[in-house]
Amino acid sequence: MRLEDLRFFVKAVALGSLSAAGREIGLSPSAASSRLAALERDVGAQLVNRTTRRLQLTEAGELLISNGSDALDLIDGTLRELEAGGETPRGTLRLSSNMFFGRKHVLPYLAEFRDLYPDLKLQLDFSDRIVDLMSEGYDLALRGAPLADSSLRARRLAGNPRVLCAAPSYIARKGAPQSPDELKHHDCLTFRSMPTWYFTGPSGEIAVPVEASISGDNGDFAYDAAMLGLGLAIKSLAHVWEDLRDGRLVAVMPDYPVTRVGAIWAVAPPGRAMSLKARVLIDFLAAKYGSPAYWEADYRIGGTTAA
Repeated sequence: MRLEDLRFFVKAVALGSLSAAGREIGLSPSAASSRLAALERDVGAQLVNRTTRRLQLTEAGELLISNGSDALDLIDGTLRELEAGGETPRGTLRLSSNMFFGRKHVLPYLAEFRDLYPDLKLQLDFSDRIVDLMSEGYDLALRGAPLADSSLRARRLAGNPRVLCAAPSYIARKGAPQSPDELKHHDCLTFRSMPTWYFTGPSGEIAVPVEASISGDNGDFAYDAAMLGLGLAIKSLAHVWEDLRDGRLVAVMPDYPVTRVGAIWAVAPPGRAMSLKARVLIDFLAAKYGSPAYWEADYRIGGTTAA
């Protein structure tokens, strides 16, 4: 059995399509079918039921995907361990991050990082899309959302509290809310995946369904709209600490801090050892961010550090 055929089969199952897996590695649909046929000849069993339009595994296919995935994890982990034993990280590092964090907290440091590790090439994906590290071949992702996949290996890089804020022009026009009950009288800026805001009150968490005056499809929209004085927005300190420090935005409702405090995580695919190239970037960024991170230490909410 050729290892690349097994990798292709695992990828096809993860994507639910032979053609999609073929496109990932530059194969035509006919070449993708030929690769599956070669694997079936090698194992001596039919792996996919060809009577349906979707990718449906046979009993043999189910067995191979179960044991084959574990075998690939073991092989990939061994290769990462061998790589980690070398003195110099080399090759290509594929990194995913959301747009604002990548531009604000990764790009400014890459010239220094490249000077330290000239044998490393970087492929960056800065977007709000949550990538599949395994099936899409990423070495590392920086995420601020809770980790849904417990199999991922993760390291906490920094805290990332969130704050309710608005531009001074909005406060001058509409005033500042003093409690969650007053939000119904204010213009709230949300994006569609966050229709409820959560705050900590004297008796615990308070959930506030938000009827947005203006809504968008991402966090950058809420930031831009808040800066223009269009309403209140909940933003992470990593995004707005400079604006708060310099007075372009104002934190409101300090007696009701935003709950569900976030953090910045570096996550890598599951395996026995994290690659050397991923580890050196994580260590480098962690040193740059500091403890607490500069966006936490540089701004205070309610008189206390926002850590």
